[in-house]
Amino acid sequence: MMDLILILAIVLVIIVALLAAALLIPADLSLRPFKEGPLAQLCVSFRLLKGIASGRLDVSTAKQEFRLRVLGVTILTKDLKKTDSAKKEKKKPTDWKKLVWNANELYDAGMELVGVLTKNTSIKRLRGKVKVGLSDPAHTGMLIGFLYAGSGIAKAVLPESELEIEPSFDTERMDADIETELRLPLFKVVIPLIRFFRRIRAI
Repeated sequence: MMDLILILAIVLVIIVALLAAALLIPADLSLRPFKEGPLAQLCVSFRLLKGIASGRLDVSTAKQEFRLRVLGVTILTKDLKKTDSAKKEKKKPTDWKKLVWNANELYDAGMELVGVLTKNTSIKRLRGKVKVGLSDPAHTGMLIGFLYAGSGIAKAVLPESELEIEPSFDTERMDADIETELRLPLFKVVIPLIRFFRRIRAI
């Protein structure tokens, strides 16, 4: 009996230590929006405990999937795309009057959370490629000039940024493949997240 209690105590200590480490060691986040022609996709991934645990969310017109990996082994794969039967289920109508009545409260809660995330999130790297073409080549040239100016500002603020801008003077298009790597200390946002969800749940 004592051996069982000792084993349970050791397991509990390990779990608590892992949770504490996950909160103290900053999480690495990656956002990658991609668009080429009719194909559009968003990939969001995260790494915890220096990569011991990681997850990836893929959202596109073809699939919506979440994968969770621990020590390089996939332990969970979930299809988030609604099936036809789920789509047919009757949804509870949105109470727009309630939302409008509590708009200020929702705005304050959202701005507080955004402020905390903005303050504590650091950008590690920004890289990508943008292909732009408008119906008028002159307008394309003007837009490319603005984009180059924005790229220069991003390079000055974040030297690790690498943005490639490619004009398309003969074809109208707006394609992009951009990846942003972020670092977020979870212990600084846990309480604000709990406070945010408690405030909107009370509405």
